[in-house]
Amino acid sequence: MKYSSYLMIMIMLIGLGSLFVIKRPDGKPWLSVDMIFGEAQQQASTLLDKSKRELGNVVDSAKKALNDEDATTSQTTIYKWQDAKGNWHYSDRPNTRVSSQVHTLDPTKVTIMAAESTEILEKLRQEKGQADGKIDVDNLNPTDVKKLMKDAQNVQKLMDERAKTLKELEDI
Repeated sequence: MKYSSYLMIMIMLIGLGSLFVIKRPDGKPWLSVDMIFGEAQQQASTLLDKSKRELGNVVDSAKKALNDEDATTSQTTIYKWQDAKGNWHYSDRPNTRVSSQVHTLDPTKVTIMAAESTEILEKLRQEKGQADGKIDVDNLNPTDVKKLMKDAQNVQKLMDERAKTLKELEDI
């Protein structure tokens, strides 16, 4: 049994090897190393060329998108108006009821500001007796966390009310 499997493997190897030696009618061997590796090299070269073209297309698309974004952001316009109570409002659309002032923003000069009110944090600092303005979040107890969550919900409610008021003003 053991020798018969070796014999079968040897016959297969000889048969495969003979394809490299035996010639076709045109004088070329039935199988050659160039045929095997040449075809693989050609496929790899084709795949590499296709990848380069696709990468070039993606880079061109990204450049176009960046140029479009720069053109869009460089012409950002906002509108400002004052309501009957004297409060100023800002929007990306003009208010049709009152005259709106037009402002063009340069995105390179826009800065992000802190929250409008930090009363919640100030109260917590005073309760903790921290004058340096930092909250030790590692030592917050569950009561403090619960209070912070309640305050955050109140702030969210105020923000929702403001958004509703702005929406009503825009609709009018």
